[in-house]
Amino acid sequence: MNELSGPLRAYVLEDDPDIAALEADLLREMGFGVVTCTRIVELGDLMDVALPHLLVVDVMLPDGDGGDITELLRSAWPGIPAIIVSAASRERIAELGPIGPVVPKPFDLDTFRIAVEQALETGRELRNAS
Repeated sequence: MNELSGPLRAYVLEDDPDIAALEADLLREMGFGVVTCTRIVELGDLMDVALPHLLVVDVMLPDGDGGDITELLRSAWPGIPAIIVSAASRERIAELGPIGPVVPKPFDLDTFRIAVEQALETGRELRNAS
C-alpha cells in the first residue's frame, strides 16, 4: 500500500454525475488531482493502488452506505481526511459527524471548500499525533 506522497490526490465517491463533476472541479481548483467513482467497490480498488489525501463520500449509494465504508477505511488508515456529502436524514448526518465535516446537499461552494480545509487540518492533526 502506498503512503501519502506526490501531488494532492482526492477520491470522490458520488453516484450523481453532476454533483461528482462539481465536486471534482472545486477540488481541482484547490490543487487536487481527482478520481471519481460511483460505487464502493471502485473506491476499494482505488485504495489498493494509492491512498488519497482526501476522501469525498456520498452516503446513499447504489451498493451501500458511504458513511459506513468511510468509517471502515478510516479505521484501517487513521488520519485520512474525509468529507461526507449527503442528502441523508438529519439523524444520519448527525451520526456521521465524527468521521469528518458533513456537507448537506444541496451545498454551496464555500461550504464545500471550508469542509475540505477542515478535513485536511484534522487529518494533519491526527497524523502528527501518531
